[in-house]
Amino acid sequence: MKTIRAKFPRRESEFTTISERIEEKMDNNPGFPDPPPALAELKKTRPAFQTARKEAKSGDREKVAIKNKLKAIMLNSLIELADYVTVTSKGDRTLILSSGFDATSESSNGYDLPPSIEILDVVLGGPGTATTRIKNVTGAKGYIHQYTKEPPGINTEWIGMGSSEGIYTFEGLSSEKRYWFRVVAIGYNRQTGFSPVVSVVIQ
Repeated sequence: MKTIRAKFPRRESEFTTISERIEEKMDNNPGFPDPPPALAELKKTRPAFQTARKEAKSGDREKVAIKNKLKAIMLNSLIELADYVTVTSKGDRTLILSSGFDATSESSNGYDLPPSIEILDVVLGGPGTATTRIKNVTGAKGYIHQYTKEPPGINTEWIGMGSSEGIYTFEGLSSEKRYWFRVVAIGYNRQTGFSPVVSVVIQ
């Protein structure tokens, strides 16, 4: 059985274009009369993201961090809107396309299972930087890259950043300190899958 779902490009360079299209198409669209707050959030965040992305090209760490934060907000808004469009359209491809999203046919069975991450690589960069990297996971619509400064346990508080990609670079970490990293994959039906935890000492 095939389920037609709303989808959108996950490349950062396309976020502004796809967001503008969705905002225009969903505004007063009778097929989607009650959009979630994510639509308003997307409209508010997009201009700030455009500005931040230009400023981040300088390589300034603070500006890059601001850009990444806004990118995560946009990604979460797009994911929520895609879920809303998928459910509301009830598999009507034309209706999905009228929302500004793309439409695809996906095997429903493949998305009923939690996404699985078998290997996590943590690559050290310059002082205070570390990159988490996994292979893109079938059935995952987004990722949360996380770290903690203490050995993981039941009550561990993880610090994370949402991303559309299986790679993310953390900056501003404490040099010569041990960190623990993991990646959470978010499935199309909101299931979660966790990578192994990897511990490294930051340069």
